[in-house]
Amino acid sequence: AAAGAAGAGRSRARRDARSRFSYARRAPGHGRGRHGRRATLDGGGAVSDVTIYLDGRRYSVDDGKNLLEVALSLGFDVPYFCWHPAMGSVGACRQCAVRVFWGDDDETGDIAMSCMTPVREGLRAAIHDEEAVAFRRSIIELLMTNHPHDCPVCDEGGECHLQDMTVMTGHVYRRYRHRKRSWRNQDLGPFVTHEMNRCIQCYRCVRFYGDYAGGDDLVAQGLRDAVYFGRLEDGPLESEFSGNLVEVCPVGVFDDKTLAARYTRKWDLQTTPSVCPHCARGCNVILGERYGELRRVLNRYNREVNGYFICDRGRYGHQFVEGERRVRQVLTGPREGAAHDAGAAVERLAALVRGGARVLGIGSPRASLEANYALRRLVGAGRFHSGMADGERDLVALAVGLHRDAGLHSPSTTEIERADAVVVLGEDITATMPMLAFAIRRGLRLRPTAEEAGLRIQRWNDAGVGQVKRQLPSVLWTATPAATKLDAIAAAALHAAPQDIARAALAVAHGLDKSAPRVTGLKGETAAWAKAVAKALKGAARPLIVSGVSSGSADVL
Repeated sequence: AAAGAAGAGRSRARRDARSRFSYARRAPGHGRGRHGRRATLDGGGAVSDVTIYLDGRRYSVDDGKNLLEVALSLGFDVPYFCWHPAMGSVGACRQCAVRVFWGDDDETGDIAMSCMTPVREGLRAAIHDEEAVAFRRSIIELLMTNHPHDCPVCDEGGECHLQDMTVMTGHVYRRYRHRKRSWRNQDLGPFVTHEMNRCIQCYRCVRFYGDYAGGDDLVAQGLRDAVYFGRLEDGPLESEFSGNLVEVCPVGVFDDKTLAARYTRKWDLQTTPSVCPHCARGCNVILGERYGELRRVLNRYNREVNGYFICDRGRYGHQFVEGERRVRQVLTGPREGAAHDAGAAVERLAALVRGGARVLGIGSPRASLEANYALRRLVGAGRFHSGMADGERDLVALAVGLHRDAGLHSPSTTEIERADAVVVLGEDITATMPMLAFAIRRGLRLRPTAEEAGLRIQRWNDAGVGQVKRQLPSVLWTATPAATKLDAIAAAALHAAPQDIARAALAVAHGLDKSAPRVTGLKGETAAWAKAVAKALKGAARPLIVSGVSSGSADVL
């Protein structure tokens, strides 16, 4: 059944799997084709090789992974719903069943969920076992019992993971003839639609929203086959990452309301890779265009920058491109007030510069680096202004100088997520760079710990890892002028004026190095915060300091 549906099942399943796997050498003993490739998983470190046998063929794969991840990376068509490459496994949907043999003498084996089965030396499994195939077909039939027959009008059509998996498992005819369960949908704000009747209860939405994005206004309510995923009451989703529900949900319960306003089928969009312009993070995105209009923005996987996700500003902040108030023509000064063709205006400006006229160029921090550079090169560095206030410009120059002259290292997302002590100084990063805040949140949940290793919990076992991390103290400390969303998960949050934050940071420096200047006069929670942070940094193997310019203080930097 899987072989017969290989073409249909490769769209979203392959995007989930292959976008994060790097293919190295072929494993020994396999045949030609797409099978037998080695997996390197999202966020994984250095691991050893083990030999496993799938459908009678031998493969050399990385240890410390689960069977579903490895099978997908090797090119096998195994259906799944609840597993996600960035969130690991919980075994909720029961769709990825295979037959696993538990020893050399075991000839019958058992049906097991591949997403919850760790690979080990000598593991034998049968993916195309007849009983396993029938089991997967029966599970998808049960999941589809209450699902509506609305594929022709569903916004998810053309990118639906459920469609792919249903065809892959061979479930093509519905026998259920009774009344379907029905829900009332909610108004979740201007960005995300809600259609609960499509839900198959994979739990991806609440796992992402609560466990990784830190939101608490979207929860699972109910039990058994009557679980409702929504808010306690109608209202806009409050998380800065709510738009990722559109991509995380495999069935169209959550969809893009901005695309639905001017809807087009996904296969009619012309897409191109790009980079998000809304903060300095540089998240990788995919732009979708139809009839000359920008219709939507999706995440584009980049492990070292944004992984599988983007913030709502990056996803929905593109609407200015088609805004009615956008300036679309080149205008001359107020005395002439005429509109010009862009090419003619550039030629006129170039002629003025060549003629020796005193032409001033005013750039903007909202424009791209390339546009500002082009303007400065045209008018000359002495006649160019960045469009920034002097104080802000000086702070940015200081930050650039620190990286250039002091050799500071800008960590990748992988490094951020592996940090074992994080200190945020003077910056509300959830507001200024949301995906950096997301990386810190994910790192707090998935950072390697001795407790996790002692309990022999694999990194992909998301429920197990989450339980351990909830019992451990936080390794995040924040010091900001006002409250931030990261304060709730911090070991200690200090709220003080920028100059007091700078003094607390200097006290931390003295705690780490006695040759640094001593700070006197610190009292109460400020002194306690500095002492705790110094102790944490001193014992950290991978410390991380985060700061920025939004506090307006050169002393903090």
